[in-house]
Amino acid sequence: MKIWYRLSMCFAMLAIVAGTSLSVSAQSYAGADGTNRSTNVARKTFGTTLPITTASTITTLYANDPIAHSLCLADGREGGVFQNGEPRNRCSHIEFDAYKTGSLSVGIEGGEIGRIIDLGTDDELSKQYGYQLTVGKGQGFASIEFRDGKLVIMKDRLAGTRQALVQGQQLFETGQTVASAEARAGHIYLARITDTHNADFQILVKLLVLSSRPGDSVTFRWELL
Repeated sequence: MKIWYRLSMCFAMLAIVAGTSLSVSAQSYAGADGTNRSTNVARKTFGTTLPITTASTITTLYANDPIAHSLCLADGREGGVFQNGEPRNRCSHIEFDAYKTGSLSVGIEGGEIGRIIDLGTDDELSKQYGYQLTVGKGQGFASIEFRDGKLVIMKDRLAGTRQALVQGQQLFETGQTVASAEARAGHIYLARITDTHNADFQILVKLLVLSSRPGDSVTFRWELL
């Protein structure tokens, strides 16, 4: 009887430990307000219908590489793939140099249309919108968000306030097949991609071009909105 009693107590303790572990694990994927945090992104609203799996990342596209001249925004990998001894498209949302020399192009997959807008440099945006830049800059790019159905940018850095991004209205005009903009170092871009076969599909992305060499490569930081 003592042996059975001790065994039952051991099983009970194991069940408690397992339950506690599961509870802690579940909590680690949720914020204080119950919002799921498994995507590693804290903001609550997005215009993009793709799963948001990263807050910000840097990508280089190579004009002369048959599979890495385009980018899939769904997983952040090159848009092409080698299959059956030849390069084929896998998932390409944005491309460099092939459709227009030295330019970034969107709306390049079957059924997709897009818009891409050059917002200028952070210095130019700070003068237009009146926000303060710090050493290293980047306040303009970092502050652009999708809130309450519209795009916003920093208004007051210390107060943490935002204001409407006027150029953002152009992004929601009718897109076109293969929309392009010259890739210029230091310039910030907004792009929107929709699908003529799927009204619920939308990608909103902001980009900061770090370097660009027509016929060679472009490096940019990007983040889905």
